[in-house]
Amino acid sequence: MTTTAPFLDQYRQAAQRARVVAEIARERFTDDPRIRAALLGIAERLDAAAVEFEAVPPGAYEELPTEVTEELFTAEQIAMEHPAARFPAELGEYVLVPLVDRELPFPVRLNPVNPEFAKFAQREADQAYALHLLHADNEHQWERTEDWLRQVFKVWEKHLRLEAEVRVDNGRPCNPR
Repeated sequence: MTTTAPFLDQYRQAAQRARVVAEIARERFTDDPRIRAALLGIAERLDAAAVEFEAVPPGAYEELPTEVTEELFTAEQIAMEHPAARFPAELGEYVLVPLVDRELPFPVRLNPVNPEFAKFAQREADQAYALHLLHADNEHQWERTEDWLRQVFKVWEKHLRLEAEVRVDNGRPCNPR
């Protein structure tokens, strides 16, 4: 029995996560061809990362393969450059969970300029709470990974949509700066 088998299994788990997130990107609806291209670009990079994860030879568990980190970095860059795709820039963290021991990402506070918009604050609080519950649900995360990832990315999509609404509202001339 080798000691590398469990770690290789972790690489397979990361590959599965990359493929699920790629599938989520491909399934995301948009009628904007630029956003569609961005989503397909994210999916392509994640599929490439999955292939690289599965190509890891036995005993090569000292560090993440360079090719994987490059593919994840590129996917995250595409997400950052296309906020209308509604994908978190930290999407790679959800792929790397089986391999690294880091906290999962949370969105930054939105801080609407107009404090009277309690509707934004309530939606933001609800989304943060939902994401907190999902991040804490280790059993669901490991036993039903695909379902868990779909729920996580749905919350992120809602949050990024809210972020865009707050950005538009903050830009209104009637809101004091």
